[in-house]
Order: sequence, then structure tokens, then C-alpha cells
Amino acid sequence: MTIDTDTVLIEGLTLANVIWRKYRRQPAGFIGKVLDLNPGLAANVEIPVGTVIKFPIEEIAKAEASRNVTRLWD
Repeated sequence: MTIDTDTVLIEGLTLANVIWRKYRRQPAGFIGKVLDLNPGLAANVEIPVGTVIKFPIEEIAKAEASRNVTRLWD
């Protein structure tokens, strides 16, 4: 599994905020996978500044590949 890391530099961010700021999307179940890689991260609602978070890169790619797109005007 390929892992990407990022350090929280802004106060008051939640995990959902960090994921959205980094990837501009939030695949279903991705927060749970990030929490599995980062034990203890769920202890706080807001992530402390300086916390290093690990992200599973393959999970983003799999979610992107399996996404169903519905076009209204085709």
C-alpha cells in the first residue's frame, strides 16, 4: 500500500476538512481507512497543529475508478 503523509498546519481542522483540502473529494469510507492508518487520531474532534496524518493512496484511486457518473443531458 502506498501511503502519503501530510502535516496539519491550521488550527480547528477536522479530518474531513483535511481530506477535502488535500484531495478536493471524499470517497465513501475514506475517513475510516485514514483512521485505521492513524491510531489515536479519533481522540479529538479537531486535529492538533503539527499532527502528521497518513493517507492510503490506492483507496483514492479505487474509489475514483469505481465512481458511477450520471449525465442528465446525454
